[in-house]
Amino acid sequence: MADRTHLEEVEEQAALFAIGALPSDEADLFKQRITAGCPLCQAELRECGQAVTALQLSVPDVAPPPGLRARLLERIGALRERPVSKSTKMGEGMVVRPGDTEWKPAPMPGIEVRYLLGKKTMLVRMAPKCSYPVHTHSAAEQCLVLEGSVSSSGVTAYAGDFTYMPAGSTHQPLYSEDGCLLLIAYT
Repeated sequence: MADRTHLEEVEEQAALFAIGALPSDEADLFKQRITAGCPLCQAELRECGQAVTALQLSVPDVAPPPGLRARLLERIGALRERPVSKSTKMGEGMVVRPGDTEWKPAPMPGIEVRYLLGKKTMLVRMAPKCSYPVHTHSAAEQCLVLEGSVSSSGVTAYAGDFTYMPAGSTHQPLYSEDGCLLLIAYT
């Protein structure tokens, strides 16, 4: 009976260790047993590690809905704790805070723009199933997708992707299936 209890304890510790949920003091002891060469601990950890890897690979990637980060931060009060002042000086530069500039509707339905530095740096928010027509860039455009995804010419840029369009280039229609938030700078 004592052997079965020990086996169950090792199985539980290996499972929790594999997912990083074993309390640090117990994790240190379990790691010592692994390092010392305990065959039971090593075998259980190997099995649990394979299961964790299989679970991670079996779950499809799902992009969080646009605006989720801002809603979460607002809900926990992180945005309310910031000073509410207009464009704070920072040495030779400045800080533009979330409430310093307003979202303004663009001429196309479902698109809003928030200017951060004149009309050269801005946030652009596109609602789901929204599109922006063909346009030519008079200046080079740099775009970082912050949330969601946007597609053009059969290519989709996702959150974290950066796009560049040189001055004089023509952008084919942009479309966002699930909505997106873009940081755009013109140089």
